[in-house]
Amino acid sequence: MEKRLSLSALWRCIITITLIVLVISITPIRSYEAGGGQLATANNSVNDAFSSVYYAEQNGGDVSALVEKLNTAVSLIQRAIAENATDPNLATADLSNATTIAQMVSLNSTSVSNNGSIARQLRLYEALGTVTATLGVAALTYLRGDRVYRRLWLYLYRNHVVKKSDE
Repeated sequence: MEKRLSLSALWRCIITITLIVLVISITPIRSYEAGGGQLATANNSVNDAFSSVYYAEQNGGDVSALVEKLNTAVSLIQRAIAENATDPNLATADLSNATTIAQMVSLNSTSVSNNGSIARQLRLYEALGTVTATLGVAALTYLRGDRVYRRLWLYLYRNHVVKKSDE
């Protein structure tokens, strides 16, 4: 005794399967990949650190060590992007390390900037001192030079006898 499915039962079955497929396709798939928030945080930290390093360089600071660390942070971000599909945990760790390095660079750039400003001021004061000393020596030479020259000439040629050519 075979029972045939009625048309209403068949429609219910088709609607149920369609709803199940629809719910499955709409439901977001959870992944263990490093989130975009971590990548955005790392990128923002590196951008802030770059701005700080640029400002420190404009103030005359020696930023070579900071640039090297900043390049390390950038390479960690690039490596995290490449590793994200294969090893999300390592990618997350790399992004965290890059963020930490970038924040340390930002903190250190403040002291480098201050040191650069101080060094620039010292160079300015040294140049002003040199100009002042040069102008002082030039003024003394102009005012007292003839007297010093005559005394020096008389001291060097004190035993020299000058004879007239017509005698």
